[in-house]
Amino acid sequence: MLTPTLTVDLAAIVANWQSLRARFSGDECAAVVKADAYGMGMVPVATALANAGCHTFFVATAEEALALRAVLADVRILVLHGVQEGEEFAFAAHCIIPILNSREQLERWRPIAREHPHAVSALHLDTGMGRLGLQADEFAQLLTRDPQVLHECRVGLLMSHLACAPDTDHPMNGAQLQQFRNMTELAPNIPRSLCNSGGIFLGAPYHFNLARPGCSLFGIAPQASPENPMQQVATWRAPLLQIRTLEAAQTIGYGATANAPKGARIATVATGYADGYLRHLSNKGVGYIGDTKVPLIGRVTMDMLCFDVSGLPQTMLDNAEYITLLGDHDGIRVDDVANAADTIGYEILTRIGARVKREYRD
Repeated sequence: MLTPTLTVDLAAIVANWQSLRARFSGDECAAVVKADAYGMGMVPVATALANAGCHTFFVATAEEALALRAVLADVRILVLHGVQEGEEFAFAAHCIIPILNSREQLERWRPIAREHPHAVSALHLDTGMGRLGLQADEFAQLLTRDPQVLHECRVGLLMSHLACAPDTDHPMNGAQLQQFRNMTELAPNIPRSLCNSGGIFLGAPYHFNLARPGCSLFGIAPQASPENPMQQVATWRAPLLQIRTLEAAQTIGYGATANAPKGARIATVATGYADGYLRHLSNKGVGYIGDTKVPLIGRVTMDMLCFDVSGLPQTMLDNAEYITLLGDHDGIRVDDVANAADTIGYEILTRIGARVKREYRD
């Protein structure tokens, strides 16, 4: 079938996790596999990591947790969105750990934890993100009014989330670290987790007991620096539909946003924004035929892209079957593509659609 493919290097994902685990000074390095493992495929990615020794996984929703539990019976699975009303017994029945984000969730989990000895939980503390979790005064007042609540809810982890970890010098990092220390001193015997991918690289003061890397597992740079220590894991190839030589100078694509001279050779490729290739890459993206970079010309459309391949020898074009849109070459590494589209690597990976066939390499 004429279809774009995304080849996911499971060995590279495992190597990235092992590298992060070696850098982390705490007790355990988990893995965040929400959003279908950032678009890479939650089940094959988590299975490979579990086989390599990863025992704890974070997902966003109960549905993701149940799908993961169906294939991995003996790992810890924590749900970032917490437990929603009506989900409590599913969490208990499948040994899924909710990250409780409010007093209301604590109250709903308490009878579940009382009835099911294995129904443990984690508690989210807001140290500056302003999203989920208990704020500092709220947490202190809760413990004063109800000193047994953490014990009765079987809270086995206190966690928070860094807002600016990729920026090493951002003052939010130190402020959140101090806030987290202050808040967790109120419950000193419970393990703690603060650092995400970037937090691991902020050093030991941020490490505590558990790390939760996500983006860096999939090749996204954990820090805003020229050197990315992570291996690239995804290669996106799209098949060539046609290569034509222009009989006269003309515009290319919708809106006539690009011009090509007479004799230019234009390759049309079978993928587009319906597959997750962002429209913001119009006239800015690049691809590779073999090891040769070629520029995207014209607008990204729903199902097709055009590339100017005029600089390639005809013998190379005669044998070309696809263009590589994402991979381990300058200009198409995940952060390179994100920069060209004025976004972040997370969006580049998670937007890759279901029409792009996933293939896995060990």
